[in-house]
Amino acid sequence: MFCRTCRGPVGAGYARCYQCGLALSQAGGLLADAVAPVGFAVRGGPLAGDLIRYKSASAEGAPEAAARLRARLARFLRDDGGALWREAGMSTGPSAVAVVPSGQGRSGPHPLSGIVRSCLDLPVVALSLVPEVIHSRGVDVDWLRVTGSVAGADLLVVDDTWVSGGSAQSAAAALKLAGARRVAIVVLGRHINPADPLSARFLDALGGQKTGEKFLPGLSPRAARLRLGDEQQDR
Repeated sequence: MFCRTCRGPVGAGYARCYQCGLALSQAGGLLADAVAPVGFAVRGGPLAGDLIRYKSASAEGAPEAAARLRARLARFLRDDGGALWREAGMSTGPSAVAVVPSGQGRSGPHPLSGIVRSCLDLPVVALSLVPEVIHSRGVDVDWLRVTGSVAGADLLVVDDTWVSGGSAQSAAAALKLAGARRVAIVVLGRHINPADPLSARFLDALGGQKTGEKFLPGLSPRAARLRLGDEQQDR
């Protein structure tokens, strides 16, 4: 019941959700070598709320939301980063980090950048939007421009919310096209809509977790299947 790529809900007998299967057909080996959600951002739950509030300095509770997200990311990197690096095929972990920019053309630095810098002592690789490219929810290898050399490097990409995964995987593709060796993605919240029957069954299989607090970082596809007793086949 876990998508082999994003750890989200997937239909019985399928290895990947529809969006991740589409991404694989679009970009193949340019996709990230491993993806880990820090938590499931269930619509209406506290994590989903924090991911909305932290982006606006004027929003009520924005500093507190940012602090909670920072603590989540720091905990993941401390406790489970090593497992993710190994899954991605990195021998010593990432040598640099990139933050997925806002697709809305936000002016000034993305608030996620400050969270990432406070958790990681790594050089930051700048990703910027290519103005003439209109990005959809799929993987678009032309959407982002990489500043600086990443040839032969192992990189971490951090995004705040995963809905289709198109933005984060587009960043991974841009970095690989620029010469990166391995790319791992960490996303603060993998969006889950409990109104969707497949997602509702997925949440029930996790023990009725409805709040977005479920913490499954670095969970390998095999471990995910064994946890739920679901031996999926690739399809």
